[in-house]
Amino acid sequence: MGVIQVIAADSAFRRSLKFALEAESFMVDAHDGLASARRSPLGEAALCAVVDEEAIRHQGPARSALGRLGKPVILLVNRVAERHDGLGVAMLVKPMHGDALIHTLREMTLRRGDGPALPDVRSDDDAGLAAGSRPLVP
Repeated sequence: MGVIQVIAADSAFRRSLKFALEAESFMVDAHDGLASARRSPLGEAALCAVVDEEAIRHQGPARSALGRLGKPVILLVNRVAERHDGLGVAMLVKPMHGDALIHTLREMTLRRGDGPALPDVRSDDDAGLAAGSRPLVP
């Protein structure tokens, strides 16, 4: 499988995400912020980025911060406050349960060659999707 960039300010959370992705055979390029992720030699090869909202909180508007990555993004959020339609951004609500991250990542990377991923908001609760969201797979 390909390289996935993980961007999370909290080191324990970043290590947890790295472990989960490596267990699924992804190569992980982990960073504590956008600046180091953009400087990474693996950055251009990355299929997508998994970004914790805490890592971009002080980077100006999330829309422009995520756009600077130049790749599809899975944004991990505490709650949905802003949609990022049209940017190739899927949103997952924390805490995540089960395989929501892996499922979303696989859907996003499988479609990478077919254009940007559909924007999505997902929650792992029993209801599945957050209000007003669209499923990744019809």
